[in-house]
Amino acid sequence: MKLLLQILLPLLVLAGAAFGGKVIVDTQKKPDVQPPSSAGPLVRFVTAEPTSLQIDVATQGTVEARTTIDLAAQVGGRVLAIAPDLRSGGFFDADDVLVEIDAADYRLAIVQQEAAVSRAELRLLQERAEAETAVRAWRQLEGDKPADALVTRAPQVAEAEKALAATQAALARGRLDLERTKVRAPFPGRVRSARVDVGQTITPGQALAVIYAIDWAEVRLPIPDQDVAFLELPLHRSAGADPPGPEVTLRATFGGAEHEWRGVVDRVEGEIDRRTRQITVVARIERPYALPAGSARPPLALGMFVQATIHGRQFADVVAIPRAALRADGTVWVVDAEQRLRLRQVQVLRAGRAQVVLRGGLQAGERVCITALETPTDGMFVRLPDTGTEPAPEPRK
Repeated sequence: MKLLLQILLPLLVLAGAAFGGKVIVDTQKKPDVQPPSSAGPLVRFVTAEPTSLQIDVATQGTVEARTTIDLAAQVGGRVLAIAPDLRSGGFFDADDVLVEIDAADYRLAIVQQEAAVSRAELRLLQERAEAETAVRAWRQLEGDKPADALVTRAPQVAEAEKALAATQAALARGRLDLERTKVRAPFPGRVRSARVDVGQTITPGQALAVIYAIDWAEVRLPIPDQDVAFLELPLHRSAGADPPGPEVTLRATFGGAEHEWRGVVDRVEGEIDRRTRQITVVARIERPYALPAGSARPPLALGMFVQATIHGRQFADVVAIPRAALRADGTVWVVDAEQRLRLRQVQVLRAGRAQVVLRGGLQAGERVCITALETPTDGMFVRLPDTGTEPAPEPRK
């Protein structure tokens, strides 16, 4: 009996376990099986709208003077006076007397040269009178026979005429030196540095100050050579007057505020930089130190760093899209009427950091995908935020 229990008891346990498992399997609820959704990812898009667009070129540069020179005296002597504004930062107008040199020696030289002119005039009169006397005497003796040049005293008269011209030139030079004792400004400008003071003795050609012009300022602006196509630049030499270059807007921060100046492209420098492959245009800004009425704008001082926008050409029938929409191979994803992605090759006019301008490849009203997708494929379903509905599922094969 004991042996029988040891055999039957495990069999009964196994049978009960098998029955319980069968009951659990038969009574459990079957899960709902749903077909996989064919709806694609949600994407954002922009609508292609052809328009006329002006393409500007952004660059930067430093303000420079259009002319900087060493102010020098053409005559020497002791400095009697200097202009009050002949100091660093001082302003002056064209033809202002900046330095006055002692002119006493030059006035005395003029008196001496005037006397020399008088002597030369007297000698010329004497030579001409003697020549007339010699010609009359010759005719009385020889009649109409041609007279020798020495008889007519032609060499003596010519030498006296040249001597008179030389003394007159010396007198004119003396008067010019007297005028040059007043060193005048050649243009309206400003003083960078002064190197002269009252009582100093200077020599001809000695630099007295460094000055620069302020009637207009210049900014050298480098631009990539591929951006030349967007600008109306004076690249060629013309027989007549060159047309004005494109307008330039300059911006700089000074005193905690941003200020703006306007100018034009004056010229293009003659060479392309061998290292950067850029060309340099020179912008001209009239009256950089003038203060507009009712404005607190600071002057466009030399050395100021400015951001520049060169206003370019107008292009018709172009489409602007975000930079993120353009792929590296020059294609974009277009969402068709069935909400499927279609790969489209486009013609890029200009690709900037934030925007791409296209001149071909898109039609008006087409939707360009601007969402970065991990693995997009041609014909893939996508969802659009403006529809609010899922696209129809693709039929199963």
